[in-house]
Amino acid sequence: MESDSGNADTARRDISLVLAACAISAGAHAALVPSHIEHDSQLGLAFVVAVGVLLTVGVAVVLSPTARAAQAAALVFAALIASYAAATTVGLPVLSVEPEPVVGVALVTKLVETVGLVFALKLNQTVGGRWSPTRQEVSP
Repeated sequence: MESDSGNADTARRDISLVLAACAISAGAHAALVPSHIEHDSQLGLAFVVAVGVLLTVGVAVVLSPTARAAQAAALVFAALIASYAAATTVGLPVLSVEPEPVVGVALVTKLVETVGLVFALKLNQTVGGRWSPTRQEVSP
């Protein structure tokens, strides 16, 4: 079993990885805003909202590394992954009725979000019967 210092180091690493995933995903979504606004203003707005939510959650995980912040990050990553899966298979009602083509940049972004999801969930696991360091409110 890891020492408390080891647990804190692991939590800091996990927080950093969640933050990095938020930042990378936000950057990818921000880069795609102009082309999506050109295609459909509501879809472009959805990308702007995704950027704002990702940045907010990333900051929350760093400034307040609690289970609630980690759960919010996990929820956002899961929602983005699920929405892309829907967008490429059946389309999204109101935003994009026709299925979108699968593109490499999006797949890489979904991979990054999957990594973020895994580490956000990891921050909520128990360690040796104790709550994770994040639940103990360890600062990064």
